[in-house]
Amino acid sequence: MSMSPFCDVTTWEEFSYGHFRDPDPTTPDEGRTGCCARGRTEKEQEIWSFSSKPLGKALLRTVAADRQLCQDAVTMFTDILLYSARKSLKDVSEDTRLVEHIFRQVIKRESLQDELYCQLVKQLTNNKKRSNEDRCWELLWLCAGCFPCSQPLRFHVTSFLLHKRRSPLARDCLLRLERTVQLGNRRSPPHPLELHTVQKKSGSWGQIVILPDKSTVAIAVESSSRGGDLCLDVTNKLGLKTIGGISLYCRVADKVVSIPHGEYYFDFLCSIRPLAEWLSSEVSSNWREHAEYDLLFRRKVWTDVMVGEDSVADMRMHFFQELESFLSGHHKCSKSEAVQLAAYLYRVRFGQAGFELHDDKKTAEVLKDLIPRDLLQIEPPEHWKQDIVATFNRHAGLNRDDAKLAFLRHVSTWPTFGSAFFHIERHDYRKYPEKLMAAVNRRGLMFMDQNSKNTIVSLAFDEVETSGDTRHLWVTGNGLENTWQLTTSAASQIDDLVKAYQDFREKESSLANRSVLV
Repeated sequence: MSMSPFCDVTTWEEFSYGHFRDPDPTTPDEGRTGCCARGRTEKEQEIWSFSSKPLGKALLRTVAADRQLCQDAVTMFTDILLYSARKSLKDVSEDTRLVEHIFRQVIKRESLQDELYCQLVKQLTNNKKRSNEDRCWELLWLCAGCFPCSQPLRFHVTSFLLHKRRSPLARDCLLRLERTVQLGNRRSPPHPLELHTVQKKSGSWGQIVILPDKSTVAIAVESSSRGGDLCLDVTNKLGLKTIGGISLYCRVADKVVSIPHGEYYFDFLCSIRPLAEWLSSEVSSNWREHAEYDLLFRRKVWTDVMVGEDSVADMRMHFFQELESFLSGHHKCSKSEAVQLAAYLYRVRFGQAGFELHDDKKTAEVLKDLIPRDLLQIEPPEHWKQDIVATFNRHAGLNRDDAKLAFLRHVSTWPTFGSAFFHIERHDYRKYPEKLMAAVNRRGLMFMDQNSKNTIVSLAFDEVETSGDTRHLWVTGNGLENTWQLTTSAASQIDDLVKAYQDFREKESSLANRSVLV
């Protein structure tokens, strides 16, 4: 009789005797042999090792005792057999469907999680079919990155992985399991990109991050990567002084959504509805062409931003984010301020040379990148050109970075500096202008007249509460007679941003109190 790879009470085989249900006499090829099962014939197939036949019942005694769980476990094992028997990687959609089917119910039903670990370790024990074994390792790799097994089983799974350390994915599975124990469960099945990664044996997925200055940074994304981890990677690569207030955003079509620092990156992708719809459709193996989303790196909270303190953040992020708001015409800006800032922008774009504005054919086009759109029509292009050139000439000696810093220093004096602006599509309060715009910045939540840019209502973060869904925003605060209900496609974004500022202030306050106590 051949000896089992494990021969003491800590073995996988021993675990099965203590926790697996008895072999089903009505199911072919179920039995027990090995060093701890004397009296059985060698022809009998161990219940705890590889089988190419479907299960009649769940492996774990506790799962087998529940009729519905038992049936789900049997179906799960059938899906494992189907996945592991597949040899071609060309039909990605079928692999994705099987993985989705295996993990979807297990993510929701914690009582099946140990059962899945047991089924996968069973299929990796004494499996003589190399391609089949490789495919089972892929599933265990995905499983270890989604949720841990219970403490009693974890000891045996860890022993199994250490014993199998020569297998290419065993060490990765062990590391992923340890990290999942530390960080917590995923809330979605493995993302198709994770499946693609493990099938290619690459371990991580390369992701391009777009900065506000339109440059890009390449980072590696793993199953355990969270929003904050990726933010920190980009922050370190850029050499920023702090990660505070910075966030990653996912842009899908015309929607831009902030990725919470504590959320698993791939869970977040699955939660984005347009992207989820794309994932549920048939996907070819050319992932990059079909993954129609962008990852953006931007400042979200501007509470502690002081222009000039972090030159990298100013030059590559703050300037370009504020430039976007300025040209969109969201700030309240006088004509003289517009001329001054346009001269700075002209130097940023063209340096010391001033030839573009001397070409009448190009003047109108260039002015679109210098003057806020709401002010562009109040003067003829020729008048704007004369004023900008005169101011530009007075700034002789400034280089591009100096001009960026001068621009930021000027706009930082405005009450709307660092704002995220949102259009309110409808409200029912007749005493206020019909067209309102919401601005969220370090001062609080502000509502402004879209035309005049005058502030109608300003609510500090310690006196406002918001909630929002996809179309409606509810606002309660001091100075409001009752709860406002507003219609805007950005309702959830406004709510998220207000809460981000409130959380930031609360953390700063906690740190300040802690330092006082020390």
